[in-house]
Amino acid sequence: MRTDIPQKEQKLLCLMSGGICAFPKCDRSLIQSGTSLDDPIITGEMAHIVADSRQGPRGEDPLDNRERNKCSNLILLCTEHHTIIDAQPRTYSVAVLRQMKRDHESRISKATGRPSQEQHEPLKIETIHSTLLTVSHLPQVVFAAETQYAPSDYQEIKKLVKYPSRRSELTPFVLRERLLAFHDLRVKTGPFAKLVNSGKVELLRSTDMWKDAEGKRRYINLLNRSLYKYAGRLNVRYDPDHYRYYFPVDQEGVERSVNYRTLNGQRRNRKVVWQPKRRKTGELRDYWWHLAAGIKFFQMADRQWCLTLRPERHLTKDSVEPLPAEEIGPKVTRLKAKMYNDLYLREVHFWRDYLSKGAPRIILDFGTQSAMIDGWMLAFDIRWTGIAGDEKRFVNQVPDEDLFTLIDREEAASGEEMDWDDFEEAAEEYEVAET
Repeated sequence: MRTDIPQKEQKLLCLMSGGICAFPKCDRSLIQSGTSLDDPIITGEMAHIVADSRQGPRGEDPLDNRERNKCSNLILLCTEHHTIIDAQPRTYSVAVLRQMKRDHESRISKATGRPSQEQHEPLKIETIHSTLLTVSHLPQVVFAAETQYAPSDYQEIKKLVKYPSRRSELTPFVLRERLLAFHDLRVKTGPFAKLVNSGKVELLRSTDMWKDAEGKRRYINLLNRSLYKYAGRLNVRYDPDHYRYYFPVDQEGVERSVNYRTLNGQRRNRKVVWQPKRRKTGELRDYWWHLAAGIKFFQMADRQWCLTLRPERHLTKDSVEPLPAEEIGPKVTRLKAKMYNDLYLREVHFWRDYLSKGAPRIILDFGTQSAMIDGWMLAFDIRWTGIAGDEKRFVNQVPDEDLFTLIDREEAASGEEMDWDDFEEAAEEYEVAET
């Protein structure tokens, strides 16, 4: 037995564990029966969930030093499984081991018929902020028209698109058997006039497309292409291998910073690409960090859509060439292990502020239609014990409305309203005329 662990804590752990290894499905007895020549022996080992030293397995956890040798931070294991959890600390994280301990001690309590000794912290009501932004407005129609071009002609098609003079206007399209766009393909002077027959265009209701698996995929594809174009104008690049957006450098080998508005409304610069240094020596490391995020649209309910912002990291060797995949995992895992709730949500805030350009919402402009994503993070209240060491509050704030943001919102939301009855009558008359 460990002599640096108080006897009371050792006894509590052994009694609560029932002398059985706590590793799932092991159930190995930790007492070896005696023989005619020798006494019984204890084969169990007390393992620290958070190591007693900062250098040990999971030792970087902020758990107070006084708590590290208490029963609540110990789990009783056989030698084999003690070796495994300490050799694989990323797999057997603090959260995993705590749950393993709770599950095992609960089973022992039920099997012995004694009350559980697990100490529960009092439940409290806490607001949980998600990384979801509400999509409050989406294009109600997708225009479809025949074209002589095939999907393989994508680069040639891009050259034939007449890009709008208004810089905010986006021109996403999807080409399958027909060309699909949020722009009105019936307009003979529109962005796609050279690509389609503007006299024969089909209007597809967005709500109908969402009900069909293939239609929904194409609609989301249009939205994601819009996001790709929008982010590109903010000098944010898409990494197709990892399905995430990241900040590239403006100049190879030179760190990059951008301006954004903090939660308290102050304007600050933040590094988005940098080469980290070793803390003790100040020596530059042999890789670069790039702020990144998984950003995508998805449908939550029949007519409810969200945009998710998931902070990530992109790593390169020299600020440009991607780091090999096997070198990325350990670095990002160590970083995320230290990123508590408030830090994570602050990164979500950074992305929503940068993408919205400091406005209360993100607007994707398609001429007569638009998509609007509100800057407010979806939140809900729960009653739970909370997470030890994660006590900093996060205040969900978005910039106040002003005259300009109100005008932008009204213009985006007021786009052209489709009179479907009139359109369907006109379509029928056109078909009769054709025959």
